[in-house]
Amino acid sequence: MKYTCPHCGEKTFNPIQKALCGSYRGMGKPCPNCGKRCCNGMTGIYFQSVVSVIAFIAVIWIYLHATENIHSSIEIACIIAGTFVLNFIFNMFFGKLVEPIRTMK
Repeated sequence: MKYTCPHCGEKTFNPIQKALCGSYRGMGKPCPNCGKRCCNGMTGIYFQSVVSVIAFIAVIWIYLHATENIHSSIEIACIIAGTFVLNFIFNMFFGKLVEPIRTMK
């Protein structure tokens, strides 16, 4: 499965390379074919925002309702790690590559 570069139109990015391109706010990664930078579009930012808010609410709820034991700390760590993994997987398979709004200086 390859993804299309928005600059040259060639299918040059595999899913892991696409996920590592970063978000629309970042600098992006260069295309292996044309060398121009690409990043994931706004759908990744929207998804990351929703997942982060849900994770934040879950962490606060666990913190306020947990008894003093190690299980609540493990649950909080799993929620935070799961948020990063879920966002990475979403960027791997969904959305499209776009030109970044930042440029190299």
